[in-house]
Amino acid sequence: MCGSHVRRSDRQRTAEAFHLGKLPVGFVLPPWDYNVAPTTHQPVIRNDKEAGERELVLMRWGLVPHFSRSLADFKGSSTINARADTLMSRAMWGQTEQR
Repeated sequence: MCGSHVRRSDRQRTAEAFHLGKLPVGFVLPPWDYNVAPTTHQPVIRNDKEAGERELVLMRWGLVPHFSRSLADFKGSSTINARADTLMSRAMWGQTEQR
C-alpha cells in the first residue's frame, strides 16, 4: 500500500460515475483531498446488504492484522509497507492458520 495519494472527485461526480443509490443526508465530501493517507477516513463504495444497491460511506483507510482483536490494540503500528527480506518471518504478514 502506498503512503498517500490525492483524491479529486466530489460527491456528485462519484455518485454519477458509480451509479449510486441515494446519497447519505449531510454527507460532505470535498472535491479535492491532497493527503489521502492511511488512518484517514475516505469514501468507499460498497453494496448495501438491505437495499441491494451501491452506497457511499466513509471508512478508515488501512490494514488491521488478522491477529488484532481491536483497532485500539493495533494503534501506533504501521501496515503500509512490507519488506521483502522480512515478509514471511513477521507475524503481520505471515500466513494464517486454517481453522
